[in-house]
Amino acid sequence: MRAAATSRVPSTTLARDRTHPRGTVAAWDPISSSAPYSSAPPEATVAPSNRLPRSPSVISIGDSSASSDGDLPAIDNFDLSQGRSSYHDYLSTTAQKKARSANNSKRKASAPKQSKPRQTIDPGQRAAAKALEKEQKRQQREREKEERQRQRDVAAAIVEVNKAKGNRKVSSKEMIIDIPLSLQPAVKVQLETLLDGLEIQHRDHDSPVHNVIKWRRKVNSKFDDESGQWVPMPLRIENEEHALVFMTAEDMVQLAVDDGLADHMTSVRSHYPKEKLIYVLQGVTAWTRKNRNIRNRQFAAGVRSQSESQVTTGRRRAEQAEYIDEDMVEDAMLRLQVEHDVLIHHTAIPLETAQWISIFTQNISTIPYKKQKDEDTAGARFCMDSGQVRTGENTQDTYVRMLQEIFRVTAPIAYGVASEFETVTKLVEGLETKGPTALEQVRKSANKDGAFSDRAIGQAVSRRLYKIFTGTDETSTDV
Repeated sequence: MRAAATSRVPSTTLARDRTHPRGTVAAWDPISSSAPYSSAPPEATVAPSNRLPRSPSVISIGDSSASSDGDLPAIDNFDLSQGRSSYHDYLSTTAQKKARSANNSKRKASAPKQSKPRQTIDPGQRAAAKALEKEQKRQQREREKEERQRQRDVAAAIVEVNKAKGNRKVSSKEMIIDIPLSLQPAVKVQLETLLDGLEIQHRDHDSPVHNVIKWRRKVNSKFDDESGQWVPMPLRIENEEHALVFMTAEDMVQLAVDDGLADHMTSVRSHYPKEKLIYVLQGVTAWTRKNRNIRNRQFAAGVRSQSESQVTTGRRRAEQAEYIDEDMVEDAMLRLQVEHDVLIHHTAIPLETAQWISIFTQNISTIPYKKQKDEDTAGARFCMDSGQVRTGENTQDTYVRMLQEIFRVTAPIAYGVASEFETVTKLVEGLETKGPTALEQVRKSANKDGAFSDRAIGQAVSRRLYKIFTGTDETSTDV
């Protein structure tokens, strides 16, 4: 109990010292919570030799030799000079800072203020600045509007250049056909009429070689490998790598008889060295029929001349046309195809010639787009053009037809497989689970209604189907 009371003495004593005058130390009751005041004068203090050094944060109230049963020294005997708290230092430092700040404020307030010269703005300049700012905003809005319109135009152009590129009716409008002045008037009139209907541009051309038709193309797009589509580009005119030579049957026969085919090809190749040549021969079939009739008439006339003993006077013999060996003409046409790599197409009349020239024009217009499509589908290993693969009426029929596209898979086998595995997914899962012989014992179908025959598909077809549906080799040709 005394120890507890002793521990509370310092704070209580300090409080008494601040509120009451110093007095002599009275008799102290250890049970009381506060110490009595002393009436002794300040000189009655404890000798300095009895004081103990104190730390800044702890106040010592007695020396080490004081007994716990004795009285505590008087409050007046405490030396508080060494126990100054850091809190008092903080208060004094703060007071000094406030004093300096107040002095600085007074000096600033007493110093004369230097007023800035007032700038006067001309109303005309202000109006000009506002007008300039307004004009800049208007130009900015115009630029943004033009940029949005340009983006819309680019998107529309991309859609336009990619629209039905494989359709020859669309791509033929890119073509320009140069019609030679030496072309027969009947063919030329018919050809120009057809080209106008197809919206194909044409012009007259003074060909260095007789009756040679040339093509050019208006190129306004190119294929972008990154985006996988055709993108617009500035318009330019490019020469096509094809040339068409029109020749009548009489001209062809004359080349064959005079042996002038070599000179003719030398002249053509000197002006068109890299072009792929197309020869349109008009009237060869009619000439061949007429030439055979001449041969038959000559044979009949020879027979009659031998049987007649006398020749009727005054009767004039009609001059008969000379028969030309057909093999000679056929050899000349064969040399064109084999030696000079020329495509030959026969026509009968000028209208048919004009129609085929327009057809060739349309087909040539689709060549770059077909090449690009072939490159994109090169890994398919089968033709993907429309109409090449039969389509089914429903999902099941399409599944059966797909199986029939596999080599040696007939309709009975396809229907048998479809009855065992209803979908492609189930077929692949069954083959992966059961292995190459999964379809070996599957019976063939007798008809579409689901009746089965006694014959099984067999091991060879089962292994082929397993390899096709579970293989990962892109270069496989088992299909």
